[in-house]
Amino acid sequence: MLYDLTLSIDMNDPVVGKANMDQHSFMSAGHIGTHLDTYLQSPIPPEFCVRQGKVYDATRFAGRDVDLSVLEGQPAEAGDFAIFHTGFLEKHRYGTREYFKDHPQLSWELIDHLIGAGVSFLGIDAAGVRRGDEHGVADRRAEEGGVYIIENLNNIGELARAAQDGDFRIFTGWTGLRGFSGLSCRVIADFGRYV
Repeated sequence: MLYDLTLSIDMNDPVVGKANMDQHSFMSAGHIGTHLDTYLQSPIPPEFCVRQGKVYDATRFAGRDVDLSVLEGQPAEAGDFAIFHTGFLEKHRYGTREYFKDHPQLSWELIDHLIGAGVSFLGIDAAGVRRGDEHGVADRRAEEGGVYIIENLNNIGELARAAQDGDFRIFTGWTGLRGFSGLSCRVIADFGRYV
């Protein structure tokens, strides 16, 4: 069974219009829809295209930072694609002020732990793992540690329900546009059993 975790954006969406009008905005630099942040432009290892997936239920952290306790019973391991289900994209339409400004965030302790564990990707169904001025700081810190953050993942509630039945792999593809700090992604979860 395949689950598409990519947030598709219509070319007529106001977010696209804003990106086209302001050539110096984050959106015009690729930070739109499901994307991978790479402020440092470091080369992403090709083996990251296929990772073991883990999804963490962060819905209980409403109003406070998602902390290390979210990993209880399912530790993050080297190479994992760690996905955090906050439920935020299910509640707030992408592109709204609330979506970009008031989204959940991961604690610095959790972010540093995941970097130290050597996960490959850190994904979230929100606009970032930190808000405001700390958004880019978290992205850079992760990238310096060999971890890439993928934002605006879609259908994570469905993924979380499906993940109760077993392990899954994540296939991720990204654009090769040089000079962009946000690379558009296609992210697919695969629950298939192969021989």
